Amino acid sequence: MDLNVTFRNFILDSFQIQAISELENGHSLVLAAPTGSGKTLIAEYLIEKILKTDRRVIYTSPIKALSNQKFRDFSALFPGKVGILTGDVVVNREAQALIMTTEIYRNMSIEDPGAIHDVDFVIYDEIHYLGDIERGTVWEESIIFSPPNVRFLCLSATIPNADEFARWIESVANHKVSVITYEKRAVPLSYLFFENGTFLSFKDLQRKTSRKAPAEEAKKKSSRHKEDAEDSRHIQILKLLKSQDRLPLLYFAFSRALVDKMTDEACRQFDFTTKSQKERITELVENCIEKYGLENLDSAQILYEQVIKGIGRHHAGLVPQLKELVEILFSEKLLKVLYVTETFAMGVNMPARTVAFDALRKFDGKSFRQIKTMEFRQISGRAGRRGIDEMGWVVIPYLPRDNDIIEIEDIVYGDIEPLLSQFDLSFNSVLNLYSGHESDEIRMILKKNFAQFQANKNIPPIADKVADFRNQIELLKPRCLEKKNDLDAFQFFFKRKQEIIHTFQNQMTDMAGGLKGRKNRVYSKEIRDRFSQKMAALDEEENKFICGQCPSKSKCTSKLFKINKLDKKLEYWRGLLEAQEQLQLPIYEEKVSILRKLGYLDDKGLLPRGEFAAKIHIEEIAVTELFFKGILHEWNYHEINALAVALTSEFKKRGVQVVRPQRGPVFEKLKDARGFINSFARQYKFLKPLDLTFSMVMYQWSIGDPFDVIMTMTSIPEGDLIRLFRQAIDLLRQIRDAVDENSLRDKLSECVDHINRDIVLATELRD
Repeated sequence: MDLNVTFRNFILDSFQIQAISELENGHSLVLAAPTGSGKTLIAEYLIEKILKTDRRVIYTSPIKALSNQKFRDFSALFPGKVGILTGDVVVNREAQALIMTTEIYRNMSIEDPGAIHDVDFVIYDEIHYLGDIERGTVWEESIIFSPPNVRFLCLSATIPNADEFARWIESVANHKVSVITYEKRAVPLSYLFFENGTFLSFKDLQRKTSRKAPAEEAKKKSSRHKEDAEDSRHIQILKLLKSQDRLPLLYFAFSRALVDKMTDEACRQFDFTTKSQKERITELVENCIEKYGLENLDSAQILYEQVIKGIGRHHAGLVPQLKELVEILFSEKLLKVLYVTETFAMGVNMPARTVAFDALRKFDGKSFRQIKTMEFRQISGRAGRRGIDEMGWVVIPYLPRDNDIIEIEDIVYGDIEPLLSQFDLSFNSVLNLYSGHESDEIRMILKKNFAQFQANKNIPPIADKVADFRNQIELLKPRCLEKKNDLDAFQFFFKRKQEIIHTFQNQMTDMAGGLKGRKNRVYSKEIRDRFSQKMAALDEEENKFICGQCPSKSKCTSKLFKINKLDKKLEYWRGLLEAQEQLQLPIYEEKVSILRKLGYLDDKGLLPRGEFAAKIHIEEIAVTELFFKGILHEWNYHEINALAVALTSEFKKRGVQVVRPQRGPVFEKLKDARGFINSFARQYKFLKPLDLTFSMVMYQWSIGDPFDVIMTMTSIPEGDLIRLFRQAIDLLRQIRDAVDENSLRDKLSECVDHINRDIVLATELRD
């Protein structure tokens, strides 16, 4: 029976009605439903419900771009009642509905729980990010350290092990966590496999490839040279989609350089816009350039020449204002083709009729690998616009050199990988645990992480193994019928004797595989003689035991020999069991030991260094050591800013050119700081050496050079440089909030002001 329940003029699906019911009952909820199915509507319902009370709700997202988008969306729905808190933007921080990155919420829950005492619900967008190898710990800690009254709404396109994840939250938060999994898409997907200039179904692709000779397939797969047809693959795909009325298109590539190259190529062959559309595009572009002073940026002019043809690109190398412009153009249906990197699939809620993959392999920072089924579903989920398209189309290239037909089938149709914990204690977490909890509490908290919860599944079979070995040992123990014995002492002696025999056997084996000739015989005889003497002494010692003289000795020693072997197996499995039961405790204790050695804590609690580092979340040890060295007191604003970018810089792109700085007092100061930190890094491998690559670029920006001038100093993409500057701002704000001296706080605020200007200043086009 259809209930026809409506909210915001939408007739709710059954899973949405069920979700609302669970939230009304005060339960936490893990909701897994495809992109475009209406998960956000549940979040909107929950926010509206809480805004009618005097309580608060927090909405967290994995990236700032998504936080910004949600702030715009929710501000339109709930004017004046929404705030945002990220490293870049702070607006209405006391609002009832507060949007923030998950890192910000995690920091508040650990360091300032009083600030969230009136929060009823935390909404986690893209909760599957908990499995991210670099940042997943943040999600876990934010759940573990949340106040007991807080409930959670966890949203994701898919979580295969949603029940396991929900049971973990229940074990941590001690309240009911419901699970709703909905698999039906609002717009169904159809897969188009591109091979040799045409689209095929998977069955047709299988038939076609099965007819080809294995030798031919192997040759194609081993070839590292692209054919001419492959070089223009995206152009062929574009022509086919245009002729079949399947635009607009999101074309995903796993390389920014490739996105730029393909956008240029497409612009040379296509023009999709009408005269009126060109006029509107020109208006929007000119407004953006004028508003943000982008007249001197070549990238702005290049982008205009592309979007005027209805073709765009979107990746982190673009300045934020241009990325925002591209999003506006796409949302107004002025772009027919948009070449993007995979972050677009997560950070921007803008579906298209068709999604195309350039390849099913990617470089993950270490090596090339085929994409996971989870990644494939996340990206392909952007195909099909609800209420507009009857079908969403996903184009998948068949590239034998990258993936064989079985691998493609696994990626497209296989089971999605389960959500796995990536929990890893930071020094910041250790310091906050040490200062705020007793030892027993710490042990309990360390057992609460999702990694431990998942490991606990292995405990019963391991515990059974341990119990089985114990039972075997118990059954084998000799049962002496004599009135008097010294079995326990004899057992200890027998074990020692077996170890000596084992050592001798290993020595003889090593000798046989080593030296040859007369020399070898001399050494071998010497070892044999020593062993014979030792055995004679042991035989004499054995006869002193009551059990050593017993007629039944051989039966008992046979059992003891077996017990000795079982003991070793028992020891192995017991060690495994202890490791499973306390995964994080040894890591915690090791880091406490390091912090004690560095002078951050003692038996009574945190020392001044520890108090300071507990409030820093980026390179906390390096920052603390530099602070207590007095650098922030002694250096001026611009020198501090140059140091901040060296501390936060994580840009790894090869081939980036930077103008070498002339020797001078500023660079010499930075070199001294680098030497100071690098001396620590040689002792402690967790510390990364200071990277001064962009320090002088930051220095020139800080003293007031225009953005187009500092861009002549480096070949780094503009968007990446802005991101580096914003990371430095984030660190400076953390340091400012950690210090007590008003004069130093004011100094650090001014440092931020010198960076956070013009194009770097975080702003929105739709304000």
